[in-house]
Amino acid sequence: MTQQRVKVGQLGPLTKLASGGQGVVYSAPGARMKYAKAVVYKEYKAAVLPSVSVDVLDEMPAYLESLPFAEGMDLLSRVAWPCRLVEADNSIQVTGFVMPAIPDEFFIKMTMSSAVQSKTAEFQHLLNGDTFLARRGIPLTERHRYELLADAAEALTILHRHHIAVGDLSPKNLLFSLQPDRKVYFIDCDAMRLRSRSVSVQVETPDWEVRVINPGEELATAQSDAYKLGLLVLRLLAGDQSTRDPHRLPAAAPSAVRVLVDAALSATPGQRPRPADWLPALTDAATNATTRTPAPPPRTTRTPPWRGPAPTGAAGAPVLPTAPVAPPRPARRRPFYQRVSTRVKVIAGIAVLLVIVGLLTSKTSGGNNPGPAGARAAGAAAIPATVTSTIAVGAQPWGVAVDPNTDSVFVTNSAGNSVSVINPRTSAVASVTAPGMVKPAAVAIDAAAGIAYVTNAGSGSVSLINTRSRAVVGSIAVGAGPYGIAVDSAAHTAFVTNFEANTVSVIDTGSRVVTATIPVGSHPYGVAVDPGTRGAFVANAGPPGAVDHTVSVIDPVASAVVATINVGNQPWGVAIDADTRTAYVTNHADGTVSVIDIRTRAVTATLRVGLGPVGVAVDQPGRTVYVTNHGLDDARTGNTISSIDTRTGKAGNSIRVGARPHGVVVDPAGRNVYVTNFTDGTLSVIGD
Repeated sequence: MTQQRVKVGQLGPLTKLASGGQGVVYSAPGARMKYAKAVVYKEYKAAVLPSVSVDVLDEMPAYLESLPFAEGMDLLSRVAWPCRLVEADNSIQVTGFVMPAIPDEFFIKMTMSSAVQSKTAEFQHLLNGDTFLARRGIPLTERHRYELLADAAEALTILHRHHIAVGDLSPKNLLFSLQPDRKVYFIDCDAMRLRSRSVSVQVETPDWEVRVINPGEELATAQSDAYKLGLLVLRLLAGDQSTRDPHRLPAAAPSAVRVLVDAALSATPGQRPRPADWLPALTDAATNATTRTPAPPPRTTRTPPWRGPAPTGAAGAPVLPTAPVAPPRPARRRPFYQRVSTRVKVIAGIAVLLVIVGLLTSKTSGGNNPGPAGARAAGAAAIPATVTSTIAVGAQPWGVAVDPNTDSVFVTNSAGNSVSVINPRTSAVASVTAPGMVKPAAVAIDAAAGIAYVTNAGSGSVSLINTRSRAVVGSIAVGAGPYGIAVDSAAHTAFVTNFEANTVSVIDTGSRVVTATIPVGSHPYGVAVDPGTRGAFVANAGPPGAVDHTVSVIDPVASAVVATINVGNQPWGVAIDADTRTAYVTNHADGTVSVIDIRTRAVTATLRVGLGPVGVAVDQPGRTVYVTNHGLDDARTGNTISSIDTRTGKAGNSIRVGARPHGVVVDPAGRNVYVTNFTDGTLSVIGD
């Protein structure tokens, strides 16, 4: 039965609230519904409208009206259900629908990098460890976890009783409330399936697909919801966004919950427990769970992070907590935590994000490398300029990064569509691949989160690798030709340079969502983060035959370029010395390195290095900068590493490595330098 509809003009002045892939949501102050004190209007995008089954959409408000008022109110207390269809003012074309506004209790105050902000309480925020939750100021206890899961199971039980299947059950479509009660709330309800009918083609959120374990399974059924409830339980209790491994459940998880998780993740739909079957186990677990909230990480009272152009003499950012250190393992050298001072451990814990990327074509090449934050270890000697070993990796190795927590080196193999993971103690090499890993270029490590971020220049995406399990745990779509990446662990942010789009994508690493796309210079390549200001420095390489000579400075709070610095010809790599507040930029076409004072944003020196410099990395304890001399097409014999003394500002001796060295990274704990040799397919190890 077709229900009464409303016209767009009856909704009152529209204010945009949110935008998604299917449509835009506006406030609708002129609309009045008996079920809600405030409603909003979802307007489908023009490209989406032809695929919307209006007759099925019309059944949703009709079904609501068919229910007793109390039962309808109970349904709407759990879901943002369509209440009326909306038509264009001058026709009967359906443009969207109105639904209840998200209740106030499903918003939460969270501590972000700039300030405490009110955010929609998406469930994805909770699928993280205690450190992340404490930093965000989310007071989630073990008991809260079980109470939320019990309410989710109860909500699904009610929906299934109404012959409603959620289908795309994911942590972005599910909201939570911690006060006054632990409750969940479903949004995007027009994507749900009512009486086995769908408004549009059913899709699944990446990492939440039931068809990963059962390729032929029907979507949006009670059985697929049962599978995803099992994933939700596992991931919330494990504090993990993407695991499907039941062994990741914490040791304190009751055996009854473990049994249910195992059964829910079965590839056989009929073996999965119904949501109602979870209620006794989750309720009992909540009763016996602890009520301890995550302790916030210690912070100093220094000057807060940069909120605009950094003034001369600005103080540094607050000292950040040290990341968890892996337990010591038998090795030829002492464990990490015995070999370095407390101050150097802060450097390693923040993440040695010395990101290097590589060659675009046979005619141009480059790299990037954000330096770590922290104070310099007093009296540390420079790394010996000796190649101690050469390790075979994949075809055309490009970027390289070190994970201090697993004592591993990650190398991207651009022609092999893989990532090599090396144990530097044994030289053992493991390979990581994934379908979306096409022409992997840069790699950056978020040591605190245990994630390696890999840019895929050939697929316009970033792959996420768990540094301990070495499994690909996610993928994020960015711009065209992503080559460079830098991760700011403290701000839970990653910056990706989109070479072919002349933009930088900003990723919230907690939610794994692109939050901004910022226009920069021509063909951006290398990128590094200044820990003192949270600003990103982007090298704009320019296209072949039309070199650029600028570095863009991005203010992450304003999501805009706030300064442009002129450097040499064809800048590729960027690295930052946080102690001296200095940025180093390799000028590929000039054979030079520009030295930039971060405070004044002025070039203070231009240093001659080798032929075709690409990658650059800073050894803060050893007060040395390393530059890969990749060579040019008319002279391919660079094949060296140049070193720069940061105290004197002078280039020192060069070190011969493999053919066409590209990426470079410093391991401050192991006192080694790692260099990828693009043509050789090898990794050179420089050190003791």
